[in-house]
Amino acid sequence: MTKAREPMTYDAALVRIADRLTWAEMAKVTGRKERTVRNWADPDTGETCPVDCAEMLDLAYRGAGGEGYPMADTMQRRLELAATVAFADQAALSRATERLVKEAGEAFGALIAASREGVCFATLNAARREVSEMAEEATGALRQIESMLGQITQPKG
Repeated sequence: MTKAREPMTYDAALVRIADRLTWAEMAKVTGRKERTVRNWADPDTGETCPVDCAEMLDLAYRGAGGEGYPMADTMQRRLELAATVAFADQAALSRATERLVKEAGEAFGALIAASREGVCFATLNAARREVSEMAEEATGALRQIESMLGQITQPKG
């Protein structure tokens, strides 16, 4: 019976390698027993392929005409996904900062126009609108910072 394997897992990458090399060849390449190599590809054993063996297997896979590096490619995709999750707050703060800077520039321009002698109602109203939009963006940036602070433990000392 074929076991279901989650995509983007090392055990799935090992099965991909085994589709090109035999388990016996994989054992020979890594200097391990065939049962050990099979266990690395079995999600139920909890055993994992050491990094040096993963490198050897990727190279043997390529040497046998395979495309890509299954183990390294899996690590790269998993790392990119983890980074997206880990740094989502910084990305959100960056976007909030970008919006705030834009609105602040527009607000400052409107404030300069509103501070001139003989200002009219429309100019003052435009300044109020721009400053209000800037304040909304500043509040959003502040909320993002507070959210990030809530996830970080304050250093002692």
